[in-house]
Amino acid sequence: MLAFGREYAEQIIRNAKALGQALYERGFKVLAEHKGFTESHTILVDISETPLKDGMTVEKKLEEANIIVNRNLLPWDKRVGRDYRRPGGIRLGVSEITRLGMRESDMVEVAELIKRVVLDQEDPKKVAKDVADFRKDFQKVHYCFDNLTDAYEYINIREYFNLKK
Repeated sequence: MLAFGREYAEQIIRNAKALGQALYERGFKVLAEHKGFTESHTILVDISETPLKDGMTVEKKLEEANIIVNRNLLPWDKRVGRDYRRPGGIRLGVSEITRLGMRESDMVEVAELIKRVVLDQEDPKKVAKDVADFRKDFQKVHYCFDNLTDAYEYINIREYFNLKK
């Protein structure tokens, strides 16, 4: 985190905002639109008015398409009779896809894949093939050292300069 943390965190927030915007543009009700959708790694989406109706169903359908999200209670869910099993929302995080090298422009494709399952009601197995094809370009882990030697050199340099102060 000392070597890559700031850059990683900043890219996560840019990606989360971009994904929120891309989902919003495709017809999703993304919470906190008036605040830029998020200031962290997560986005909350109200899916209660989509064809799939609840977070558990969306979570399962997207998982079949190799897209992992979490069902999530919305602040008003209890008032309207929803609970944790069938909440009105989903939560999406971008930490891992950022670590795999995805950038803001890639969030458009991620949003489109989600839309195909949730709004267009496309077969998740068909979308899963497109997810796998899209994912082929993102096989390297970023924001880390490429090998142990680089990591040890970084530690040794930091220790050297800390001792000299």
